[in-house]
Amino acid sequence: MHICIPVTEELQDTLGCRFVLYSVYLEGFLLCKVRYKDLHLWNEQIYRVFGNRLPKFPPKYYLAMTKAMTNERRLQLEQYLQQIVSDPVVTSSEIFMEYFKKLQMDTFNMPTVQLILRIYMPDGAAVELDVQTSDSAERVLEAALFKLGVSRELGEYFSLFITHKEAKGPFTVLSLVVKRIAGFELPFLTIWNLEDDQFQIEVRKWYMNPSNDAMLMGSTEAIDLLYLQAVQEFQMEWTRPTKDQQQKLQHCLKQQNKLKFLELMKTVEYYGYLHITSCTSDYPECDSEVTIWVGNNEMSCHFYSPGGHAENLRLSIKDLICWNVTLLPKKQEVMSPNHQHLELKFDYQQGSSLKCITIHTEQAFLLSSCLKKMLSERPVHRCKEELEIQVDKATCKSNIRPEQNGVHAKKQALLKDKREYCVVDNISDLDL
Repeated sequence: MHICIPVTEELQDTLGCRFVLYSVYLEGFLLCKVRYKDLHLWNEQIYRVFGNRLPKFPPKYYLAMTKAMTNERRLQLEQYLQQIVSDPVVTSSEIFMEYFKKLQMDTFNMPTVQLILRIYMPDGAAVELDVQTSDSAERVLEAALFKLGVSRELGEYFSLFITHKEAKGPFTVLSLVVKRIAGFELPFLTIWNLEDDQFQIEVRKWYMNPSNDAMLMGSTEAIDLLYLQAVQEFQMEWTRPTKDQQQKLQHCLKQQNKLKFLELMKTVEYYGYLHITSCTSDYPECDSEVTIWVGNNEMSCHFYSPGGHAENLRLSIKDLICWNVTLLPKKQEVMSPNHQHLELKFDYQQGSSLKCITIHTEQAFLLSSCLKKMLSERPVHRCKEELEIQVDKATCKSNIRPEQNGVHAKKQALLKDKREYCVVDNISDLDL
């Protein structure tokens, strides 16, 4: 997960005192807005639970803050939160879940109400869940899998994603702005804050090693989900079957032989990989087009230069030295998940030389998450996770306000009464 604070706002409270409000983005999507004093108080509370397991909290300033000091604090808070969300022990704790739930609800001025939330599957079908606006992704995923008949023990193999309904046949396309929803996020608020009604929440498998399919073969309901996603990959041409494999797979589809279809798909190139298109790269020359597949402990890049040169680069995850995601909002442009400027830069070892490639794609955060997931599935190489987790961004002026996305009419009808904006209730004032 990638935390960044690219935007700050200088505001005044009811007493006329100035303060800075920090906009916290999780993988390019606005997560919450928070004041330093609120995080300071929460850090004191959570420190009593986790002690030195927590990173050092940015120090307080007792003099008037300059612009340089404000920017320094922004970077310090960003680093602090990045380390916090990277610790699964902390993020799964009640004190973390409850605080970030409140931050999200207060940021979007959202009351807790009951609603029907649709969770989609790869074939476009959906299950309807009776949930609350304040339910976390962890809770929503558990309810969705229960509705689909998948046992709770298999929940770790699935996750919720934001996808876009660009239809090709009955299937939805994982388009440019797509992300995995973290367990502590509130899925309804993530969808609510998007301008485009074509975004939806989808349940998909969440592992990068196709051999993990074997762990789900004892559940008929889990097999159904695997089958739907495998059919989607096949029909959307995200995989590269041979002509013979394609004929056999088509035959299995006609016969509706799910197990045989999944067995054949395991032999198809790029089955179970994340497929990313519409990318550009600086390799082998500037503005080269590139198609990427990530999965099964490797990243495969197919480059097409403006001069007509084609080149394939297939890297094992162990060949990657490090990578970072850079968030580059244009000058005078507000942050919006519908329109981001992202790049992923990675260093890799080729023989005795170290090389670097930059890829421009709005799915850079998702690509990075998949690379991290592959590392986590390789316990022997897990120490390499510490080499990643860098998110750079162009500095935004403090007087830039993020765009307040419009509320669709159908959403407005659901929630008519909204509370006034409040970050955290009942907290004594602390120095900025």
